[in-house]
Amino acid sequence: MGGCHANSLIAGGVRGFWSGSKSAPNAVMVSPFEEVALRTGIGQGPSTRTAMLSPSQPRPRARENREEDHMEPTQDLAFQQIKTRRVFEEICEQIRNRLSSGALKPGDKLPAERELALEFKVSRPAVREALRTLEISGVVFLQKGVKGGTFIRDGNPAMLTQSLQDLMFLGRVTLRSLAEARVLINGMVMRLACERATEEDFQAIEQNIAYIESSDDILHRANAGVMFFRLIAKATRNEVLMMLVDSLSDIIRVVIDRTGRVARPELVSVRKRIVKAMRARDADTAIKHMNEYLSVVHEGMDADPIELVRPGRTVAAVAKDALPLSKGRAKPVAKSAAKPAKPSARTAAR
Repeated sequence: MGGCHANSLIAGGVRGFWSGSKSAPNAVMVSPFEEVALRTGIGQGPSTRTAMLSPSQPRPRARENREEDHMEPTQDLAFQQIKTRRVFEEICEQIRNRLSSGALKPGDKLPAERELALEFKVSRPAVREALRTLEISGVVFLQKGVKGGTFIRDGNPAMLTQSLQDLMFLGRVTLRSLAEARVLINGMVMRLACERATEEDFQAIEQNIAYIESSDDILHRANAGVMFFRLIAKATRNEVLMMLVDSLSDIIRVVIDRTGRVARPELVSVRKRIVKAMRARDADTAIKHMNEYLSVVHEGMDADPIELVRPGRTVAAVAKDALPLSKGRAKPVAKSAAKPAKPSARTAAR
């Protein structure tokens, strides 16, 4: 009712009364009451409000026909599936973040499993799985006993070695690729070592060569051979190169051990030529002798790593890919001597 009454007042005498005042000719005067009605829109429809506008008052402009209204959605907009992390993965990520920020350092002890579960507000099995994952990754190590617990590991390159070795036995990496990478990396190491090696480094390398030359123990000689490369890498003062040299040397050593191959005594003279070139700061000559050394060590590395080091493989099967066997080791046996084992009743039933 109030709206209809307001409309009748505006359409009737109120408009006629206010239109009689002195103002510009063609101007339509609006009463205060009418102005309120116009602004609030009480009791008025769209047609009524439009009709009551003054001729001098601008009318609302219609919506412009903008180009973006007709744009097609982007065709190449590809959304990716949202992946939800498992609880233990989130725990691992947070611990790794604490490591990267410096809040956790090597040797630090993590809270007990129960305390971690309360802090993360998760179950203890989730914490246990996270710690096991970090242990496998080489981030932490578990120590038993009264003073035991979970500790942050002090960067162990053995995890890199294990990863590369696993890739080799899974067929993702070949022995030839590893040997080739070793040659290239040792070339860079040798060049940098020739620039940075000190007298202390040279003496350590020469002592290593003297030990290899004088030792009669095959195992000790092999370990000293790996140390020879480690000492040269240490002279670079580059920890990344040291880890790479260690990892590749250890993997090649595993292959050599499993195939029964040993280092040749004549390689001692090659080592001496290497250190002599290093003392002269002659990187090109040192690299040449290093490649000569590695070409001998890497003989037979074109074979399939699984076949080459498969447990239980006979010496005869390995001999064609291996270097000459040392004295005192088992002689090659004929193929007929290697008889397959009889299957057990349980195996035959499968």
